[in-house]
Amino acid sequence: MFIAITMNHMRAVKAWADAHQAQATLDMSSFVLEVKARNRYYRLYPQFLCEDQGRLSHVTAITPHVTGFIGWRPYQPLRLTLSSDKLLFKNALGEAGLATPAHWDSPDAAQADFILKRSMGSFGYQLAGPFHPSQTLPNLSAAMTGPDARGVIYAEAFVPGRNLKVWFWDGQPVHTQCQPYPLIEGDGQQTVRALVTQRLKDAHQDWATYPERDAVLTSLSFQGLTLNTRLPRRQQAWLDYRYGRCFTSKAMTTEAQDNAWRRLPNEVQIQITQAGEWLKLAVKSDVKAPVLCSMDGVLDAAGKVWWLELNSNPICPPTAYFAMMASLFGTPAQTPAGAFATAAKAMPGRAPLQQGTGT
Repeated sequence: MFIAITMNHMRAVKAWADAHQAQATLDMSSFVLEVKARNRYYRLYPQFLCEDQGRLSHVTAITPHVTGFIGWRPYQPLRLTLSSDKLLFKNALGEAGLATPAHWDSPDAAQADFILKRSMGSFGYQLAGPFHPSQTLPNLSAAMTGPDARGVIYAEAFVPGRNLKVWFWDGQPVHTQCQPYPLIEGDGQQTVRALVTQRLKDAHQDWATYPERDAVLTSLSFQGLTLNTRLPRRQQAWLDYRYGRCFTSKAMTTEAQDNAWRRLPNEVQIQITQAGEWLKLAVKSDVKAPVLCSMDGVLDAAGKVWWLELNSNPICPPTAYFAMMASLFGTPAQTPAGAFATAAKAMPGRAPLQQGTGT
């Protein structure tokens, strides 16, 4: 993906530095970036994506399990109060008049289709569903109930739609992803199992060993399907509702493909901008300086944005550097011409890493 390609980060910083006669020096021992311009000096600290035993995390140093570089920021990792607990965040949203799905203390109290979540989960692992209110729940996974599980379990209304992730620098939206659910389409002959197997094969994954089979099976069950169902011709079914589960082999994209902001309707942009204005004020109780945050949400079929959670240490999209540098050095925030002029070509090979939400 565009945001996880190291060269795009370097290209963005170089474009800004060239446009503003700045000096940027990379310390290879720590991957800290030192930037000097306009009689100011800042150190930007790195983050890396780590994949260990099938689990994703963000780390600040290169370790044997690091699989990618995910950006710099002018401070060490921090944890905001509103990102520490999803229920706290949802309550704050409600008080501010921003839309967030209804929630209940237990699945028995749910009055609509729901997802089970832990209030302190991360990377889309500590959740289950979706389920119907009358549905008998399966045994929950160890991710939900094991010793590493944090926070309380609650039921949140399931709002179908497109997964929305928006990055904000100091409350200003700087990058937006809008991802549809991964789909299979029937031909009237093949079983769901065959269609799922082929979809995963196209993404260089094996259904027999796919580590998140339960999530796919639960999603299919919610739609009244089993692996043995023969999906009617042209009928579609979705395989996962979680952000970042794209089931695609295209590991490289361009900024124009990845950043959905210009493709969003004006009324959606307004909702995002309003959320950013609230966010800028909401985080001031923790830190007075500008910070990079991201908010996860769902864009429903009617064009309404439902916000789900806040991430205080997300991946830094390369497009964020221009607003970041504007805050630090007092330069214009717009992207310098030609910053991402080189188009990245889709490359066959390993499927892209799941882009965890970051906490």
